[in-house]
This record gives sequence, structure tokens and C-alpha cells, in this order.
Amino acid sequence: MLNQQKADGELLQVLGKVVSLLLILVLLATLAFKYFSSLERVGVQSLKADHTKLINVLGMVKAQWFAQGRPNLMPLDWNSFEVYGQNMTKENELVLIKMSKGGWPLPEQRDKVGCKQLWGQLLGRETVKQHIVTSFDPSRDVCDYFDNNSDRLSYQLSSGRVIFLTKD
Repeated sequence: MLNQQKADGELLQVLGKVVSLLLILVLLATLAFKYFSSLERVGVQSLKADHTKLINVLGMVKAQWFAQGRPNLMPLDWNSFEVYGQNMTKENELVLIKMSKGGWPLPEQRDKVGCKQLWGQLLGRETVKQHIVTSFDPSRDVCDYFDNNSDRLSYQLSSGRVIFLTKD
């Protein structure tokens, strides 16, 4: 009888350990699911922030275009916005950007490479670092920027309109 009680006690200990282990695994799986689902939202927020930034930059560029007398090529100097002394080793490069008759920035060439360069010129970042894929639709005269979540930012070259579309 003593052996039976001892075996039952050991069995209850093993059962308690298995239940504890299962609870820990369920908790970890829940946390992992919430973590990985939040990563998608971070990507959307990044492109959403770029949407807002692009709208602001386009407004600023158009205001400069008016102030400079509506030139066909306009210099963009993003280095003037940096804190003094941060970028002293790098040569300050003046970027000339092509402008439309309506005052909207245009890519050098009307293809996906030109759209990629335009993104870098306007936002100061390369699309490769952000995992953004560019495309150009000549029928609509639109540069499209896609992120890894299939969300899209469209810039209409003729009107300066910027549209942000999510997959939802």
C-alpha cells in the first residue's frame, strides 16, 4: 500500500509539472503571436509616417518653387536642416530636381529607377534600407511605393497628389 501511495504521489508531481509546462507554453505562444502581429503594424506606421512626411515635403518644395520664380530645375539642400557639426566630414551635395509646370517634383527618368531616386531626393532615404519596392505606371503617370506588407503609397506626378492605401 505504501508503494501505491508513493507511486500516486510521484504521478501527481509529474502531472503538475506537465500542466505547468503546458501553461507556460500557452503563455509563450500567446506572447509570440501578439509580438509578431504587432510587427506588421510597425511597418504600416512607418509607411504612414512617410506619407505624412512626403505631403509636408511636397508642400515645402512647391513653396520654394514659387519663391524661386518657378524654375524647371530646383536645388534641394537637405543638409541645411542638420545640426551644425554633425555632417562636416561629408561634402554638401546640392541636388537639382526636375519640376513640372504645376510645381511638383518629377523623376529624372519616368521609370521605376527614376521613382526610386525621387524617393531618396525627397525623403532623404533609400528605398532599399526601408524594404520599399518602386514601380511606375506610365498610363496614370504615377510612382508607386510598396512595402513588405503590400501597403502602397502613390505619388501622381502631374497633380502632386499622394495616396496611402493599406491592404485592409
